[in-house]
Amino acid sequence: YHLAVVVDDHVMEVSLIMRGEEWVASVPKHLLIYRAFGWPVPPMAHVPSVLGPDGKKLSKRHGSTALAEFKRGGYLPEGLLNYLALVGWSPGTEDEIFSMDDLIRVWKIEQVQSAPGKWDKDRLDYFNGVWIRRLSVDELVRRLEPFVPAEWDRAVLKKVVPHIQERMKTLTDAKDQIAFLFTDELEYEPALLIPKKKDRESTLRALARAAEVLRAITPFTHDPIKVALEGLAEEIGWSRSEVNGAAIRVAVTGRTVGPPLYESLELLGKERALTRIEAAREALAGGRD
Repeated sequence: YHLAVVVDDHVMEVSLIMRGEEWVASVPKHLLIYRAFGWPVPPMAHVPSVLGPDGKKLSKRHGSTALAEFKRGGYLPEGLLNYLALVGWSPGTEDEIFSMDDLIRVWKIEQVQSAPGKWDKDRLDYFNGVWIRRLSVDELVRRLEPFVPAEWDRAVLKKVVPHIQERMKTLTDAKDQIAFLFTDELEYEPALLIPKKKDRESTLRALARAAEVLRAITPFTHDPIKVALEGLAEEIGWSRSEVNGAAIRVAVTGRTVGPPLYESLELLGKERALTRIEAAREALAGGRD
């Protein structure tokens, strides 16, 4: 095996050998083989291992290892590269966002730490989110292509993407957040419509009143919607989060989290929004004991 390693490196004209620290013990054998053949010895470096969250050497048992899996998981090449560069390496500054060009310019092997690096998925998600936010809307829509159904209207997708871009960690986050715009069949538990510390009856009245104020809005756009719903909250004595965060949001999107509500309503349009609020009232009323 060691013979094959040295021959392969020589034939492939490898000019710098970098391997994990577990290969340090094999260096004397490799040097003897190089000398036996009379070949020049390339510079060699050995870097610390990367550990999993359990403190053991990172391996398949810790989860995804193939690049294709990260691609399917919605990770950008830029985000993955940025994260991996900082596992066991530090630039010696407070900077932490690096493109490939940046790394080519600033990376130095002398700054690789002697202690093992540690795999941290949350930190990977953070860097991926940073790079998602750096994309233009058109580029983000393009990269979302494999992650959303082909039949979804791309013009609508382009309108909603800016409203979810800030909260995305991976490209896979988008589909569930915005699916309500591309279907008229929402599935959710009616109990989700009821804000905390409120009851079924008061929520039914709030939804009925919401339908009335939204029906009167012209044009059905962000600012008039905002004014109307803030006025509704004050009128019925609810907080804005109780009106917007539970009752109306769940009624029109089927979810408790997603794009900002006023923008969501505008993109849905008045008739679709009112139809969904009425369906929510019926579902909630039908759940009476």
